[in-house]
Amino acid sequence: MSDFNVMGNAAAGSGFEVYPQALRAATDDVFAARDKVTKVGNEDLAQVVLREDDVGMLGAQAGVVEKFNAAIARIRDKTGKGAMQLGQFAEALDKAADFYETQDEADFQHLRDLERGLN
Repeated sequence: MSDFNVMGNAAAGSGFEVYPQALRAATDDVFAARDKVTKVGNEDLAQVVLREDDVGMLGAQAGVVEKFNAAIARIRDKTGKGAMQLGQFAEALDKAADFYETQDEADFQHLRDLERGLN
């Protein structure tokens, strides 16, 4: 059994049960969310560009084009960072599922050994 506990001591002896398959399903959902956020930032918003012809002379003089395009650039940057954080969260969930699967296997083996009188 590994000494590494991705959940710290929070779940140990707390009465909570962890189902690795539920963690795996959550992992898949978080990766899917990451992919959607990535698509919005890299594909959908990449096409959103304002030009001076779009706003006319007064809009151009007021700096609407620059402000709008800068706002879109900031949104795209934030979607990229958000997607990265979602990916890291999904990887952490996956590690937690791995840990609990390993823990379940070790516990099952320990019970089998007890049943056989080996421990």
